[in-house]
Amino acid sequence: MESAFVDDNLQKRCSVTGILEYILKEFNVHAVEMRYSVSKILPSFPIMFIIYASCTLGTIFMLLPHEQVDGSPVPILVFKDQPKAFHAFLISIMFSFTGAFSALLIQRRPRVERFCRVYAMASMMLAIAILLYAIAHWDCTYLPLLAEQKIRIWMKKFTTLC
Repeated sequence: MESAFVDDNLQKRCSVTGILEYILKEFNVHAVEMRYSVSKILPSFPIMFIIYASCTLGTIFMLLPHEQVDGSPVPILVFKDQPKAFHAFLISIMFSFTGAFSALLIQRRPRVERFCRVYAMASMMLAIAILLYAIAHWDCTYLPLLAEQKIRIWMKKFTTLC
């Protein structure tokens, strides 16, 4: 009786259906573990993206060539003749960074975290909308002047060597 049970169990393990059942059982265990880890990571993904994007955008726009308009620097490349749009862009970038960082820090209070998450996403969408508006109204006459200025700097640099 025992040997029949062992043979039957061995046959089940060696048969194709037994192997498939074992694989599906292992797959379900891994799928549940993956679903748990994704559910823990996914809610923080947009917030981390907002933090990285706001830091990167703020840094990039502060490194672009500027001109002084009413005592404040405004990038010539995209926001030329649009200082109000640039300042609104910077303010919305700061709000998105503040909201995303607050949402990461306040995780024990779900209502406050949700509020911070929503205003971070709304501020980032506003910043992108302002940037797209500035790009749509951008006058591309500065690019040839920038290239010409770089050529002049290059020529001054290498003509003084002779």
